[in-house]
Amino acid sequence: MTHDHSHWTHGGLPRKSVNLLRLISELEGCYQLTKYMAFDEDNAILDEMKQRYYKLYFKTSKEERQTSSAG
Repeated sequence: MTHDHSHWTHGGLPRKSVNLLRLISELEGCYQLTKYMAFDEDNAILDEMKQRYYKLYFKTSKEERQTSSAG
């Protein structure tokens, strides 16, 4: 039995909506911890990152729905 480890290399994980949600979830956790620990500068950076990935998630999710309904 062979194991495909390509997902665990740089650039190997597909940029699908489910993976973007996983990333957003991790960023949300970091955001909360930096807020509670008063790392305000880092918190602001994470907030910008979250906004960017939320936009990408909604765009990707819409494209995936359109692709699945067309096929």
